[in-house]
Amino acid sequence: MDVKDLLVKALYEKENSRGRSIQTQIGPSELGGCRRKVWYKLNGQQKTNGGELKLAAIMGTAIHDTIEKALSNNKEVMLEQTVEHNGMKAHVDLYIPGTGDVVDWKTVKLKNLAYFPSQQQRWQIQTYGYLIDQSGLGKVTNVHLVAIPRDGDERDVKVHTEKYDPAVALEALSWLEAIKTSEVAPEPEKDESYCKFYCKYFDASGEIGCVGLKKEHTKAELPLIDNDEASNQALEYLQLDNKIKELTTQKDAIKEALTGVVGVTATGVEVRWTEVAGPKQVDKDKVQEILGFVPTIKGKDSLRLSIKHNGGK
Repeated sequence: MDVKDLLVKALYEKENSRGRSIQTQIGPSELGGCRRKVWYKLNGQQKTNGGELKLAAIMGTAIHDTIEKALSNNKEVMLEQTVEHNGMKAHVDLYIPGTGDVVDWKTVKLKNLAYFPSQQQRWQIQTYGYLIDQSGLGKVTNVHLVAIPRDGDERDVKVHTEKYDPAVALEALSWLEAIKTSEVAPEPEKDESYCKFYCKYFDASGEIGCVGLKKEHTKAELPLIDNDEASNQALEYLQLDNKIKELTTQKDAIKEALTGVVGVTATGVEVRWTEVAGPKQVDKDKVQEILGFVPTIKGKDSLRLSIKHNGGK
């Protein structure tokens, strides 16, 4: 039996049966995303991509379900509340009527925390607040986006909080309205290497769906380096670079294996773990809020070396 196939098939069938998977309305999570994808959905475009990957979304759903169950006995919160206003329908992860707080859980990768939250995510949570307010469910004071890294732990959870601002939600809804009134599909916005795995409207033939953005494959002609010493140095650099990558991978694997191990080995090797404070960075959103702009200083220009095989001359 192919156990992987058994698992993936079961997960896909479960995901495809969910109400949100078959929902035809545009939801707040799609505001600020790919315009072409939203246009396709609005115009009833058929699915053209049979190779769409869904595991990350399924894992996100599983985490949401676990959080919902964990908070189910909390009488102060409203979970998975459905709100609708003026044709926009949403399922709000968490709303606290007593304080007016709206919360949305986001599952991310650790490496993407530096880019959290995106404008799309901010539009989504502010629109949740707007729908709660306009539908009469309650008042909204603050909105919160909570990033939960799939490859991290409790210390890595990041929370973004901002005041509820209906103007932000109206900006997002205006973005949607512009797409609704467009008679032609907007231009592709994401590279085909992404679309072919994560967009149900990807179509390599371009006959029905979207081909995505194609990278330029033409290369600028470079002069021949007629210098044996430079040629050998370039080859040695490439070999060393590959070796460093291999050693780094091995080192990371050993580090993972030693997680939680503390002491001295029989051969006299000391092993200990020390907590290191996370890096501090300027809160650009706060600076923007106080000054109205974010001052920057341009660093010194530098040269970047790129060495790779191209097949030879």
